[in-house]
Amino acid sequence: MKQKVENLFSEQLNEWADFKERTEQLNCLELKEFNFGTHRIITQFNPARAVSTGAKLDAKSIAGRKCFLCRENQPSVQRGVDINDRFSVLVNPFPILKKHFTIPLKSHEKQEILPYIADMLDFAKLLDDYTIFYNGAKCGASAPDHMHFQAVAKGQLPIESDCKNAKSVLLSENSRGTIKELKNLGRRCLLIESNDKNYGLSLFRQIYSQLAFQKDEEPMMNVFCYYNSEGWHLIIFLRKAHRPSQFYAEGADHIMVSPGAIDMAGVMVLPRKEDFDKIDRKTIADIYSQV
Repeated sequence: MKQKVENLFSEQLNEWADFKERTEQLNCLELKEFNFGTHRIITQFNPARAVSTGAKLDAKSIAGRKCFLCRENQPSVQRGVDINDRFSVLVNPFPILKKHFTIPLKSHEKQEILPYIADMLDFAKLLDDYTIFYNGAKCGASAPDHMHFQAVAKGQLPIESDCKNAKSVLLSENSRGTIKELKNLGRRCLLIESNDKNYGLSLFRQIYSQLAFQKDEEPMMNVFCYYNSEGWHLIIFLRKAHRPSQFYAEGADHIMVSPGAIDMAGVMVLPRKEDFDKIDRKTIADIYSQV
């Protein structure tokens, strides 16, 4: 499967001019790193993400546009590979990081993780050079009406290393796995680690059920999963808002920032140059504390 995905990426670079151009632009993006001692935040000036960052995500706006993850609405040049009987892998035509893929459900079903969490763990093992992630419908998903995961090559997200060094509070432990709350990262974060897939799923479902305060409404969260020789690692960011006050402010106080999963993992995407130039440690910390 890893080889099929690598081949897809190479072939789409040759076939899809716009995708190739945006992929090459990643090498030229302006970045700044802010070291908070216990964690790092990288800001990225990425004007190609303006449409996604500023997208209207209310029910009326979603209903009024064609779903870009449904096969019939995708560009004719876009192709995918099946990763199982329910999901396919596509290159992300507006990448934030290198080797950035989208993994949509083949059928048009709403964005919700619980019915598909086992698929996420499977994908992490099949694509063990990648980190798989999930944007909740109300905290970063640009297609909240169509279930999908995403994947990026490992080594690009600060949280991958920050979570190893973070102070933590052990919440549950036995021979099959642990749950920890990670501290001093500037945002609320839980870490599940297990070498037993079914036990890891059980731990996730327990956390989900405790967070599900409203019936039939998914708890706000962004979820990451990667696999290595130690087993599965599930990182859960707990959310209370999608966008901070700066997004809605006017004039000089306005910052076009709409944190999704990648932002929560330590890469804050800023489509406007003026926001990239002026943002500082205090504002970054405030944005995370709000969301």
